[in-house]
Amino acid sequence: MLTNLAHLDSLRVRIAPPAVAGHTTYRLAEEPEVEVVWTYAERLPDGSYLPCGGGERTADGDWTQGAFNADDIARAAIVYARHWRSTGAATSRSAARQLLRGLCYLQTAPQDDTDPRSGNVVLWQQPDGRLNPSAEPIEAPDPSDSAESAWLARTVWALGEGYAAFHGDDPAFAAFLRVRLRLAAGALRRQVLCRYGQWRLVDDTATPAWLIADGADLTGEALLGLCEYTRISDDEDARKVLEQLAEAVAAMRTGTPWTWPFGAVLPYGLSRTEWHGWAGLAPGALARVYEVCGDLSARDAALADAASFTPHLLIGGGPDNLRVAMPGAREAMTLDGVQLAYGAHSRIESLLATARATGRSALRTLAGVAGSWFFGNNPASAPMYDPATGVTYDGIDILDGAAAGPGVVHRDAGAESTIHGLLAMLALDGDAQAAGVARIAEPAVRIEGAEMHSMALADPLTGAHLTLLRSMATSTRATDVVVPGEAPATVSVNDPTGEELEHYTTTAGRIRVLVAAGGFTTVLQQGHAPLHW
Repeated sequence: MLTNLAHLDSLRVRIAPPAVAGHTTYRLAEEPEVEVVWTYAERLPDGSYLPCGGGERTADGDWTQGAFNADDIARAAIVYARHWRSTGAATSRSAARQLLRGLCYLQTAPQDDTDPRSGNVVLWQQPDGRLNPSAEPIEAPDPSDSAESAWLARTVWALGEGYAAFHGDDPAFAAFLRVRLRLAAGALRRQVLCRYGQWRLVDDTATPAWLIADGADLTGEALLGLCEYTRISDDEDARKVLEQLAEAVAAMRTGTPWTWPFGAVLPYGLSRTEWHGWAGLAPGALARVYEVCGDLSARDAALADAASFTPHLLIGGGPDNLRVAMPGAREAMTLDGVQLAYGAHSRIESLLATARATGRSALRTLAGVAGSWFFGNNPASAPMYDPATGVTYDGIDILDGAAAGPGVVHRDAGAESTIHGLLAMLALDGDAQAAGVARIAEPAVRIEGAEMHSMALADPLTGAHLTLLRSMATSTRATDVVVPGEAPATVSVNDPTGEELEHYTTTAGRIRVLVAAGGFTTVLQQGHAPLHW
């Protein structure tokens, strides 16, 4: 297995949170300690890591932001819940349970349900468990449980996955998670869906006004939890929340296979020109919505993002922090080339979710290409995940200047990077084809022309080789591809929805392949060792 929980385990800590009005959790009197995770981990000169909080350290041992935060606690709980469900590991079950208890303490649950904060979540917590609703520097909303937020969305994600994991194992705990999820859903109805059906004119385009904190990216994460919960519950209120939020996210799909943003589900409800790496889980969530609710618009949006936009993104350099272009442009400008594990993992999970929901098997190969970011197919040409330790580095900076050379790896390994690296590895461990392709990670060449973009990857240890081609033409084109060595290669020709048009095996050498209009083609040569198919 690629998944190694050791580094994330080292960031977990147990605390006994104090008694605070409106904040409690499951069996707190009987089990006074809960689990949380440190926000950051600084790499020391000897290669070890020092866990730390956010902001500046104060004289009394606090942090100006906090030591622990709801975003990371929620996502860490998801890692352990998924690992437990896939492996049966009792240690991961325990970690998931304790982290969910810690997360629920951060949710504001006053006795008076007319309190406008009800169901919202405090973001930051100090080392002794005290809440820090107003961090320094100030973050919106302030206080952090005063309105809709990213951490509310991620709490819904974690509670939904937690409920699905525990409902058949620990019904009492699952019932508690259900109550807390319904509380969070109530906050979404009150703060977000009060705008349901309202549209804004953004960049001359009608844009849904009922996204969580104006984010399709954040709303997509909430959808993942709502899908897991709704799939096994009879909660019609939650299903309605799910369907209405999904409608907004699907409406953020735009572009064509030939024009920006090439079918992507855009992340930000106040811009129709920007795409960033945090957007990646929204299409995967829409694929899950299609599986749970049968929503065809959700399916089509997931497919457009996965099969049209994502090949273009992968060949064009990967999940940058910010790409911008006017709608209808033929290419985008990278304004922020930093790349993080968040963006790479999101591509993998969305591709695999869409492949499962639609039967488009070629998307599994693309998921492997996206996964190769962790093993060296990135601007630094360096591994970003270490299977021996479970460390995922914090990101890659792109240096300024034409002669600056490759990107620089930030070798700190905080909670967010570690979590998304592990979510990526869990996804790859669940799909042998994608996992095999992900190890073909040495970039050989990238070519971008007027009508044909391509990239080639290699594995020098096994001799495996992969070429990915993406057409910008409006009709089918033929092009030559070199298959090195003597082993045959498998060719897969796909249209812009990922539907396979041709699939065949060819001999090595210079071969001619077709690339469908606006579609993608993969040429995959297995090396001396099997690709774990």
